[in-house]
Amino acid sequence: MTNQELRAVTLRTVGAGAGTVTAAVAAKILRSFFRDPQVALPTLLQGVLFFLLFRYVFAGAISSGSLEYVDYLTPGIVVAAILFGSTQAALTVAQENAQGFADRMLSMPISRMGITIGRVVAHGAIAFAGAMTTLAVAFLTGFRTQASVVPLLGAAMLLFLYAGAFAALFIALGSMASTPEAAQSLAFIAIPLTLVSSALVPTETMPNWLARIAEYQPLTPMIDLLRQLTQRGVSGVDQLSLTASLAWALVLAAGSIALATARLRRL
Repeated sequence: MTNQELRAVTLRTVGAGAGTVTAAVAAKILRSFFRDPQVALPTLLQGVLFFLLFRYVFAGAISSGSLEYVDYLTPGIVVAAILFGSTQAALTVAQENAQGFADRMLSMPISRMGITIGRVVAHGAIAFAGAMTTLAVAFLTGFRTQASVVPLLGAAMLLFLYAGAFAALFIALGSMASTPEAAQSLAFIAIPLTLVSSALVPTETMPNWLARIAEYQPLTPMIDLLRQLTQRGVSGVDQLSLTASLAWALVLAAGSIALATARLRRL
């Protein structure tokens, strides 16, 4: 962050409430992100690369039951794209801390919660944009929904919620990382979460012990609910998937925001 950007954010936020701080911090992060194509393009396109890989390389070897594999795969990859896109938040927060952004901002009388929420809004929007890019490519390569407008709107709202939850999680992790390099390594956790879930294959095809892990981790109920909404509509939604999905997202969001804000207050 340049000194000019810091002064601009500071002038807008000194003595301001959480809402003003949130808007200023989110705008600063989004401007910085989209001005750097070397960061923006990989973040927005990594979900597309994963989708195309599994769509055309592994599809013939994977059974997806009654659904076409592209229809089975797309909800899983879209959620995974949000997860992977959110990992950038950890690196950004760690870099800001290393460059003294947090110290300079926190020397001013501004809302700590506003800083955290601003980061969540910005990084959640970035992750959501990556998911939409992936979804657009999926439609171009054969993905089709079997649901009406209402469940599709519900699916979009869920993606917003997931984006905020995962962004908050990696912001909290990044705030605790000792260096930007350590924060960057945190992206690794997205790989086993994606592979050991229902994103790519039905959990029934896994060994029993691994299937249990897959069923109780956050991504599986999120993906299952999204798949149900896009392929069967509201009438086909499993209540257990709905409850587990919302519970995971809300717990991750609330817990991570509280942790990141508490970390700011200790700096």
